[in-house]
Amino acid sequence: MTISKRGLWPAVGAWLVFMASGATLAATLVAGAQILPVHELHEYHLFDELRRYRFFDLKVYRRAAEIVSHGRPLYAAKLRHGLGFTYPPLAVLLFLGLQWLSIGRDELMVTAINVALVAVIAHMALRLRRPGSAHRRGRGELRRPRLTATGWLIAAVALWAEPVMTAIGYGQIDLLITACVVVDLVHGRRSRAGGLGIGLAAALKLTPLIFIPYLALTGRRRMAGRALTVFALSIVVALAVVPGDATTYWFGGKFMDLSRVTGAKHLAGSGAANQSLRGALLRILPGTGHVTLIWLLACVVVGGVALPLAVRAARRGDEAYGFMLVGLTGLLICPVSWTHHWTTAVAGAIALIASRDHPVRSALRAIAAGAFVLSSSAIWLVIVLGPGHHPGVTRLLLGNLYVFIGLGAIAGAALRELNHGLRRRVSAPPLTSSHLVPAGSPFNSALPGHPGAAVRAITPSQALAPDRQSLR
Repeated sequence: MTISKRGLWPAVGAWLVFMASGATLAATLVAGAQILPVHELHEYHLFDELRRYRFFDLKVYRRAAEIVSHGRPLYAAKLRHGLGFTYPPLAVLLFLGLQWLSIGRDELMVTAINVALVAVIAHMALRLRRPGSAHRRGRGELRRPRLTATGWLIAAVALWAEPVMTAIGYGQIDLLITACVVVDLVHGRRSRAGGLGIGLAAALKLTPLIFIPYLALTGRRRMAGRALTVFALSIVVALAVVPGDATTYWFGGKFMDLSRVTGAKHLAGSGAANQSLRGALLRILPGTGHVTLIWLLACVVVGGVALPLAVRAARRGDEAYGFMLVGLTGLLICPVSWTHHWTTAVAGAIALIASRDHPVRSALRAIAAGAFVLSSSAIWLVIVLGPGHHPGVTRLLLGNLYVFIGLGAIAGAALRELNHGLRRRVSAPPLTSSHLVPAGSPFNSALPGHPGAAVRAITPSQALAPDRQSLR
């Protein structure tokens, strides 16, 4: 079926909006300007400190690649501000190519790639399955330009969400991780390569490992097997290419050493930049001796509630809801979840915001998401001031903003599941004789050829009603 030129114009216009949004963000970041709405922080003389973290992680990646190229031990080195390399050893092989270009060209290249990945994430998130959407997709090519236009417009707005903007500003690989997972969930079910994206994402960063049991529990065992195989092969490849670093990381316990992940000041594990359950507990319960035990119990509760809800949603055909719940679970239970890790949550929100189940609900979700995008960078008001300031309830809410949003979303999903269960009980059909007599029983009058098959069924109300003829 051909698409008219008139139908393509919305998609072209939306693409131009996205390109303008991406070019503005990229130019702002590369120029080193302050884009976060924290101008009042000038009085704290923290403007220069914020600018020091421009493309911070990109510079860490370049430094790590340089160390490996010179044959020095990677996990013993201090890269920037006393921080060590925290990713699995396979990730550094990806960063070796960064040495071919100057830092300025690397900044341009990585920014362009990340902006493009936001578009990929938005378009793929819109294609995650939702209940009742299959018949709409079956209308053919007529809806495709509208869906494409929606993807470009959502991507243009998502660029300015704090997790996305911070990931691009740091030169992070979080958008690549999220794109691998979302693309795999959309196309993996119908492809022999399904699971490779999630396996690769876990090989580069451990947090996507939570999607492997999710695949297995939702009946996609082959995808889960392929993802686990790719992850295992990444360890073998790393042992072959960088045996010393791979042995130190996997068998020397470096992947469990949290002190190497957290830094100092506002980037410390107890700072507001760490939007995980552990980070929130360290802020809410400072000095408590049993924070680790409380955190482990909280992880068990969150995982025990959210993962079954995600599995049930996926089995009902609601892949978008399942993806969002699994992503939030991983972010919350991870010991350290920097704000730029929450790009996974942004992708889940996109999938739900653009749901076509009800226009009014979709519009309300879009308005709420837009308001959050415009205000999400306010979390940096708390991040840059450090964990030592406790001005009250406002700081408590703002400093744990993403954690509260994640817990609220999981609680909302639990209430939604309870509501569905109550509706199913209320709408269940009444018990009839067909439920009492087995289908294959010779006493079942519904069987073809049975003498009673032609007799009209009598409802209980008719059976109890008095015979008018007998009363005359």
